[in-house]
Amino acid sequence: MASEFVYTRRVEFADTDTANLIHFTALLKFMEEAEHALYRSFGLVGYRWSDDSVFGMPRVSVSCDYLGAVRYGDEVDVRLRVREVRRKAIRYSAEFTIDRPGEREAVARGDWTVVCARREHGCRDWRGIEIPSPLKERLRALTAVPE
Repeated sequence: MASEFVYTRRVEFADTDTANLIHFTALLKFMEEAEHALYRSFGLVGYRWSDDSVFGMPRVSVSCDYLGAVRYGDEVDVRLRVREVRRKAIRYSAEFTIDRPGEREAVARGDWTVVCARREHGCRDWRGIEIPSPLKERLRALTAVPE
């Protein structure tokens, strides 16, 4: 079983819709926040601007299944798992849970894939690149998927 990284986020008013339920885009934002918090926990970044180029990790696939109500003020744990580390891509999954009276409830599940990419200043297109070694090593330590 893969290890997990837990990111906790309180649902703010701006994250909700007129029914006081979380807007679907907010959970996608929470997934990305958890991913970048993971990178920071390694002392690394998922986006970097340099003199000659930009390094980033754009999403190439995202899905999310909603299982229960999430409301303003709820504290959501995003349990991030590294599912697969390839040469240029990383596949993640997350389970969103909330403490309810007497139980911990799963309220959503998400999956996404990111690719490492670089864009030189003045160029329009991004180019896929290999995952930097320091990041790849840290991520592989979190996954049960063998090389």
